[in-house]
Amino acid sequence: MKTQHTPGPWSVKKASPQAGIIIAPNRSLGIAEVFGGGETDISNARLIASAPELLSALEFLLADYIAIDGEELTGSAVPVEKARVAIAKAKGEI
Repeated sequence: MKTQHTPGPWSVKKASPQAGIIIAPNRSLGIAEVFGGGETDISNARLIASAPELLSALEFLLADYIAIDGEELTGSAVPVEKARVAIAKAKGEI
């Protein structure tokens, strides 16, 4: 079963001094809320909001790498495996 997420880009909107809300475009309701409103909380909200773009970029980089280098890795296979695991985790496959 493939998990679908709300398409990005997501943005962070400060709802009140106590909270930062991550919202999807063209929606009035937030998809997640980060409580606290401190600088660490806002930084966490920004990181979460960047998830769709990060996933897309990682998928693109991995596909591009494989297209150039093929499955015969000339260097360490560790970065490729880490990318595959991160993508699978983001998609709910593991």
